[in-house]
Amino acid sequence: MEDTIQEISDFIGSLFDVFGIAEHPDHGTLIIVGLESTPERNLDDFGWIDDEIKLFGFEKYMSPLLESAVGFIRDKGYTPELVGRHGYPKREQLNLKELAVQTGIGKRGKHSVVLHDKYGARLRFAAIKVKDSFQLPARPILSEPPNPTCHNCSLCLEACPVNVIEPYRVTDVSLCLSQVMAMEEQQGRIIPCDECLKVCPAGTN
Repeated sequence: MEDTIQEISDFIGSLFDVFGIAEHPDHGTLIIVGLESTPERNLDDFGWIDDEIKLFGFEKYMSPLLESAVGFIRDKGYTPELVGRHGYPKREQLNLKELAVQTGIGKRGKHSVVLHDKYGARLRFAAIKVKDSFQLPARPILSEPPNPTCHNCSLCLEACPVNVIEPYRVTDVSLCLSQVMAMEEQQGRIIPCDECLKVCPAGTN
């Protein structure tokens, strides 16, 4: 059993930049995985087709890795399934940022996005649910806030064009331009506001 779990852990670690394990009261055991979004691997690429939102970036870059992970876990005798399309659950279903912090993947930044020492605020997360008893090797849980990554930096608060960011929380999510997705549209693609992420210096050294 331990050898199998280690094999799964090693395989998932070879596919994704980060991962962690979380227990959820409604969804049971969840594997939270993360990839860095870069210009070459833009996980924030999404838009509308026939009045339906499409996760182009997740479909292209995240989905193939998730399918490999699910297949591998299933071959080891477990019953995994993706949470949401391309491992991206609906907002009211699961908060992957909160789960990523709980698993110790990163810390919550003042802009409420998960910060990582290496990847900064560029990690994007997906979730795999495992129905069976399943436990990956334990990882340290990081407390938050305060967040030593941010120190006295408040660039994200100052950059918000609608002034809805307070330290470690968004005061009104409905006003956040990254949520309303109304900044710009190009060939069916929607480019949401990311001013707070652009100025964030975490993970740039």
